[in-house]
Amino acid sequence: MTDSDEAGRTSGWMNRRTMLKNAAAAGLVGAGLTGTASAAEWTEMTLCASGSETFSYRVEVSGAVKRGGTYQSDSWDEVGDDYVEGAVSQKRCDSFLFQGEITSHELEGPGQLKVDGEVVAESSGDGGDVGDEKREVTFCAAGDETFSYRVEVTGELMRGGSYQSDSSDEVGDDYAEGATAGGRCDSFIWTGEIADLQVDGPGTVKVDGEVVEDTTGNGDGSDGGDSGDGGSLPKMVTISSPDTDEQMNYVIEVTGDFRKLEPNEDGGAAVDLVSQAGDRVRVNGTVGKGNDKFAFSGDLIEVDIPSGVVVEVTDR
Repeated sequence: MTDSDEAGRTSGWMNRRTMLKNAAAAGLVGAGLTGTASAAEWTEMTLCASGSETFSYRVEVSGAVKRGGTYQSDSWDEVGDDYVEGAVSQKRCDSFLFQGEITSHELEGPGQLKVDGEVVAESSGDGGDVGDEKREVTFCAAGDETFSYRVEVTGELMRGGSYQSDSSDEVGDDYAEGATAGGRCDSFIWTGEIADLQVDGPGTVKVDGEVVEDTTGNGDGSDGGDSGDGGSLPKMVTISSPDTDEQMNYVIEVTGDFRKLEPNEDGGAAVDLVSQAGDRVRVNGTVGKGNDKFAFSGDLIEVDIPSGVVVEVTDR
C-alpha cells in the first residue's frame, strides 16, 4: 500500500464513521470487549460478514495484535502493532489474536465483532450514507486470453475484496486499471458510483457479486463456466469437507493454468485468495457445506490440507 493509498484510506475511515473510543461509548458490557485474561495472554477477536456484502472494519487495542485464531485473514488485511484494518464478505470471517483491551472499533456494512466467540458489536449496514457505502467490484477473465479493464468511480477506490490484484495493476484514488488472464480475478473496494467502465477481452465484471458486464458470449455471468475447454484444462480438482459443515481453510498450488468452475456449491465464496506464486497459481480457499471445484492443467501441489478436507483430482 502506498503512502497516498494509506492517507486516502485513513481519511475515508475517519470521515465516514463514528469511532467508538471505549466499550461504554458503544453501550456494551465492558467484559465483552476486555476479556478476562491478563494482559500477557492472547484473546481472539473474529470479524464476520453477515451476508454477501462487504463488511469493513478497523479495531484498535491497548496491547499487541497479530494474525491468528480460528479463521485466516487475507494478506491485504492490514495488521499494525496495535490495530487491524480490513474487509470481508460472502459470510466469511477474519480472526486475530490480541493482548489487553479493545480501545476502539469502526464497523461498516453488515457484520459482527466477536471476542472469544461472544458478539460484542454488530453493524446492520442500514441507515448510512449510500454514497459512502463500501462496495466490491471484481474482474474475472473467462479463459486463457487477457481480460483488460479500467474503472473510474465518483468516490474512493482501493485494493481489497475477494481476490487479490497484481502489483502491476494501477490503482489511483478513484480508479483502477489492469488486466487478468487464465480464469483469474482481480477485486477492488470502492465508494460512490461507477463513473466509467471499459473492458477488453473475454470476461465478466461483478459488483457485490452481481454481473454488470459480460463479454464472454455466455450471457449468464458464470465466469465462463464449463465452456468445453477440457483440452487446455484437462483436469478437475474437487475439494470438500464431507464430515463437517464447519468452514475449513486450505492451500493448493497448480503448475499450469487454472480456472474456477461453477456452480459454487459452498455456502461462502469458493476462493479467499488467488495469487501468482512464481510460476504457480496459489489458491487459499475455504470449504464448508459444499464443494470447491477448479479446472487446471499441469500438476497440483497440496500445500496445506487440514485433516477433514478431501482433495480429489479427476479428468474432465
